[in-house]
Amino acid sequence: MRPLLVSLTMVALCTFDAFGFLGGGDDSNLPVSKQASLVENYSSSEVTIQASGMGRKDKDAIVDVRKAAVYFVLFQGTDPLLNSDGAQTKFEAIQEELFDPQNIMKYISWEANKVVSTVRTRLPDGKKGYKITKMVRVNKKALTDELVAKGIITSRKELAEEIGLPFVMVIPEAPKGSPPLGILESDKGAKHAAATIESFLTARKYDVVVPSASEQLNDMGALQAELKGSEEDISYQLALALGSDVYITFNQQVQGGKATASIRAYETSTARLLGTETGYSENRPGTTPNALIEEAINDAIDKVLSRIRSYWEEDAKRGMQYKIVFKFVDDFGMDQREEIQWAISDLFDESFAYSKENVVTDKTLDYLAWATPDDFKRASKIYRFFKSEMAGEATIRRMVLNRKLLILGIHAPSF
Repeated sequence: MRPLLVSLTMVALCTFDAFGFLGGGDDSNLPVSKQASLVENYSSSEVTIQASGMGRKDKDAIVDVRKAAVYFVLFQGTDPLLNSDGAQTKFEAIQEELFDPQNIMKYISWEANKVVSTVRTRLPDGKKGYKITKMVRVNKKALTDELVAKGIITSRKELAEEIGLPFVMVIPEAPKGSPPLGILESDKGAKHAAATIESFLTARKYDVVVPSASEQLNDMGALQAELKGSEEDISYQLALALGSDVYITFNQQVQGGKATASIRAYETSTARLLGTETGYSENRPGTTPNALIEEAINDAIDKVLSRIRSYWEEDAKRGMQYKIVFKFVDDFGMDQREEIQWAISDLFDESFAYSKENVVTDKTLDYLAWATPDDFKRASKIYRFFKSEMAGEATIRRMVLNRKLLILGIHAPSF
């Protein structure tokens, strides 16, 4: 019977934990209740959380509310700070210190005076107590800085020094074939939304590519002529032309006293969707449209940026990603054309950390390649490499060359 008793005990404990009640005991600083939910991203550094706390006295339950809110930011939600097994394991060494009732206040920037609810309940140890629910605001930046200082997670600065941070471009969502820059010029709401997103990006140390300020827009004509199948997707072409690693599209809408904002992030080289979120403002009649738009953007952008960072950390381990397109310009015989295609394919296999063959046709070769800084520091180095290696078989000339994209023409060899 003893094994059965142990099994039933474990089931009971797991049931407590499933409902969020398994926490620290009398000798632990960990939260008793781990029930919490995100209310809003209040700013680039703060989040508002509705949390429930439990304790024998109401004041103990309120302390547990703060702990539960911080626990949510650390472990729960769609984008917790401790989002890897390694970080969670490291955190165990400091968790008692961080959740100390005195220390926890370092991460609480605001707390509602009124409670959402107060009920009598039975605590995990079987004794009677209170469960209190209220709103608190967690300073996510202060919490992040503490985790960085303790060596639990990597700082953005360290990440930037190690692998760099992505170049990001922000443009309004536009129908295919329509120029998004025209929307920025004509729609004041879109302009304010873009500025709000760019402010978040710069606060997080990302490099922001501003489309209207770039001289590389001249590449758009060549892109429209050379990238078949994507002539109508101007947002994608624009991101490629400007050399961004990631591009963010958005739309915003204000109806009455409420705003909605949808944000999507794409990998530039492939137009692969990295993340999408929709944010909402509170219903605030009489509030200016820009204030409502900013509130809706704040509700969505933090989650999208977390997904961008996760993608970048994973992808950048393989090196800088380039989209390399070869176009046959001069006429070649079928056998000669195949020999050139095979030679180019072999060069990708032999010279790049990773490569992916997207499309090979009679006239086009389309590749993705990941290059380490030790091999190729910039796009011009890749161009020079192919030009040199293919000399004698074909003459390679650049058509478009920027930070992320190379479109190279294949001409008859010159002797």
